[in-house]
Amino acid sequence: RYAKLPECVGASGLKSRINKVTPTPLPTEGVWQTIDDFASAAKTAHALGYHGVEIMGSEGYLINQFTAAATNDRTDEFGGTLENRARFACEIVKSVRQQVPADFLIIFRISAVDLVPNGLTGEETRQLARMIEQAGSSMLNTGIGWHESTIPTIAAMVPRAAWSYAVQAVKDAVEIPVIASNRINDPAVAEAVLASGVADFVSLARPLLADPEFAEKARSNRPDRIATCIACNQACL
Repeated sequence: RYAKLPECVGASGLKSRINKVTPTPLPTEGVWQTIDDFASAAKTAHALGYHGVEIMGSEGYLINQFTAAATNDRTDEFGGTLENRARFACEIVKSVRQQVPADFLIIFRISAVDLVPNGLTGEETRQLARMIEQAGSSMLNTGIGWHESTIPTIAAMVPRAAWSYAVQAVKDAVEIPVIASNRINDPAVAEAVLASGVADFVSLARPLLADPEFAEKARSNRPDRIATCIACNQACL
């Protein structure tokens, strides 16, 4: 649905506000084929020596489009109830798990909060987290908001670690480790998130573009030498 291509597909034929192209609903057989494709990709990753994969189920991308009623008006087994809308995500995790060893990490990036009208409620998000855990995911990473959301999620105006409440809700729902993300650009902030029990890990993206030596400088007690990401979102976004 976000692809700027005439051939783009989505859970339904609903156009995104940030794309001129209207997607074609992915046929039921195409959904099952895509599930197999995820599993095949993970199997290949393991064969190439990777220790795990992360499945992108957040930010309004394809899997997220299936889970949210906002973008899913399907009438087959992948639409309707939350259980049906979550089926695509769960079947992907199950299929991947069947293709890799038990010690191969499967991280599922879940949308901790959709921030779009008719997105998942907080309780639905917690239910989805439990479904993904039961399907065989090793860990959950938390994404915040969809790309088409009008609510800022990563801009400088957003306070550091502002989305901790949403991450905490996911962590409280499952037994597997949970990763926090978004607007965590300082080692002290990251440590505070961990120390407070909000999450088990912290993932960084833009801060590592601002300074690829972020982790090493934090490890060697040189946080003052980090080139801090200022969340300008120029070039990276």
